[in-house]
Amino acid sequence: MVSSSAQPSSRYRRRILGVGALLTGALYVIGAPIFNDRIEDDLDRRVPAELDAAGYEGITASFSGQDGTLTCRAPLDDPERARAAAYAIWGVRAIELDRSCRVNQAPATSDTDDAAPAATEEPAVDPSTDPTSVTTPPSTTGEAELATVHDLVTAHPDLAFLAVLLADADIGRTEEPVTLFAPINAAFDAVPADVLGQLQNDPDLLEQMLGHHAVDGAIPSTDLTTGELVALDGNTLTVDVGDTITVGGATVVDSDIIASNGVVHVIDRVIMQPEAESAREPGRAAASYDGESIVLTGVVAGDAERGLVAEAAAGAVGESFVRDELTVDADTGIDTPTAESLAALIGSMPEGLLSGDVGFDGSTLFAEGVTATNAGAEAFTAVAAAVGVEPTLTSPPEATDADADDLEAELNAFVAENPILFEPGSSVLDESAFEVIDRVANDALQFAGIAITVEGHTDSDGVPIENLQLSQNRAEAVQAALIERGLTDVEAVGFGSEQPVLVDGVEDKVASRRVEFRVVPTS
Repeated sequence: MVSSSAQPSSRYRRRILGVGALLTGALYVIGAPIFNDRIEDDLDRRVPAELDAAGYEGITASFSGQDGTLTCRAPLDDPERARAAAYAIWGVRAIELDRSCRVNQAPATSDTDDAAPAATEEPAVDPSTDPTSVTTPPSTTGEAELATVHDLVTAHPDLAFLAVLLADADIGRTEEPVTLFAPINAAFDAVPADVLGQLQNDPDLLEQMLGHHAVDGAIPSTDLTTGELVALDGNTLTVDVGDTITVGGATVVDSDIIASNGVVHVIDRVIMQPEAESAREPGRAAASYDGESIVLTGVVAGDAERGLVAEAAAGAVGESFVRDELTVDADTGIDTPTAESLAALIGSMPEGLLSGDVGFDGSTLFAEGVTATNAGAEAFTAVAAAVGVEPTLTSPPEATDADADDLEAELNAFVAENPILFEPGSSVLDESAFEVIDRVANDALQFAGIAITVEGHTDSDGVPIENLQLSQNRAEAVQAALIERGLTDVEAVGFGSEQPVLVDGVEDKVASRRVEFRVVPTS
């Protein structure tokens, strides 16, 4: 099996001894809780620091996973804005405010101090486990001037995620009356991760989505009737009024939060734009092979499809040499037939390619890579053809003098650390030698146009003429193994005990018994 890295920096990471397997098992057992603890420790430190930099001082955070609680040295003037700021910090999934942070302050009615009512303590909130339940924000009715739609969203504890998205938007800020259908925090949990990422990184797309949740004019719930409304983005929203009110398929769970420039109706889901639903690209998935390990990326429809792809990779290079970065999305991930085809391509990569990539690009399967032998190219092409793919295969580059020198140094450094062993007193390769020779062959196959000389050496014990013959036989055994693995220009020379390894003038007999390589370009 071809198993060498195509990149020099990764050629010698894998070790021959079984210690690596034991360490991998240990890391698998203890790695998850350690990783989780490190996430929590990072958020415990980083969230207060970033909030302090944003002007919210005296805050501490306690996280369980990516869900946290903020505790305050003194009540905050605007706790929900601080909560929204915390939501915007990378890595935070959910945030709650401790009682110590909360203060209920009515909206200001003027720029003068005597127009601002005194702050009063607000009881701590005990969030319901019902995702559609909402907490009523501070009342904005009375003689004081009403808050704007934008301010109401910012102050509403169940709209903190929407408040983050609205932070730089104009909706609800102007004097023009508007009705906003505002999704609660839990509604965003149902938004696919790829769509949510696009919204947070594409201002134009975000503006369109927000506009799809708002209509011109202040429309109280009593004026909503079954029919259609035209949203600010130009699309229509279907309204159904019965025992409950639904808008665009979302149920109104809290209605008629009156603002100075409109009204807010809280809804239980995000209303996706028709074009946004249709524009979601089909999932892509790929496997990248560097000659030693396989990295899986992209989107699969479910755990079954993920299992097909991951098991094929593990069977090809070993489970410890697979990095699985796949995500699951039932709507856009690759389906079972595509996963089966991809698994077939992945399984054939080590046998046919020095390195390469296979995958699904959203519309078709693809396969490309570097192959050093005709047999390897034919084997991979046959598997690809069986799943309807015509692979793009290239040959290794011609070696330069510098390439040959580097390869020689790397091969000799590798076999010095991982000796090619033989049965005692014979030229029969030890079982452990084959994995070492696999690596040597694959490193050498990264280049075309090289000639390799295998040099055999013994220690000074025994009869010199017998040592010479033994070293020649051992060199020829390695030569035959390399040719079997696809190399063509390989010679073998035995030196017996003529070139011992000396340490402070004394022979190191273990080191003297060795195989070394000389590499020269043939072009």
